[in-house]
Amino acid sequence: MIGIIRSFIIWLFILLTILFFTPVFTLTWLTTVLFDSRLYLLSKLALFWGSLYTRLNPLWNVTVIGKEKIKKNDTYVVVANHQALEDIIVMYRLGKPFRWVSKADVFKIPFFGWAMYLSGDIKLNRTSKTSIKKMIVDGEQVLKKGITLFIFPEGTRSKNGQLGNFKEGAFKLAQNTRTPILPVFIKGTNDDLLSKYGIFKGKHNVVLKVMNPIPYSQFKDIDTAELAKQVKIILEKEQNNFPSD
Repeated sequence: MIGIIRSFIIWLFILLTILFFTPVFTLTWLTTVLFDSRLYLLSKLALFWGSLYTRLNPLWNVTVIGKEKIKKNDTYVVVANHQALEDIIVMYRLGKPFRWVSKADVFKIPFFGWAMYLSGDIKLNRTSKTSIKKMIVDGEQVLKKGITLFIFPEGTRSKNGQLGNFKEGAFKLAQNTRTPILPVFIKGTNDDLLSKYGIFKGKHNVVLKVMNPIPYSQFKDIDTAELAKQVKIILEKEQNNFPSD
């Protein structure tokens, strides 16, 4: 019963913040889109909005390791392992304005999907070659504006916690635009933070570990497929070496 009451309060808070921030988000877009081509102010608002749900949720203890490696004025292609839907929320704790590359279904989520449209996030249908080509073009435009881009290179959530094969899109973008790659390892979101009925389970410790950025000079002459494998190995080593709870 305590879990149900606690979950009700958390979901009520989420609903109220959505009802509050959606018009604020829309108004911010309307008043800045003409002179803020990078949508920087909107991105900062999204960071604040998204991080609220882990900062104020007493059941989620999110720790960010290596945040100092993220330079304020640098642009990155950020890649991370993908274990659960909650990965999207915890990534806002990096504090770095960014655009998502996300599957088309996420854009259909009420309020959240609409905010993604306004933010300039990039929609991707991975079964469509046309959509993949458009993602590359749109991603290059974002990176050339100096905006960090975030991609889950596995393309889908892992069902067993182990890393799947990395798609080449993120790494092709990094090579085409000469943008550093920033690997981030996520631990703890595969512990079923929510039941299938939407009940928040007990307290969970989630860790984001920011790895060393990989400068363009280190991968400019590497085949894209090989680069994807090398970055996957970096994250796999981190996963294997990460201390267990």
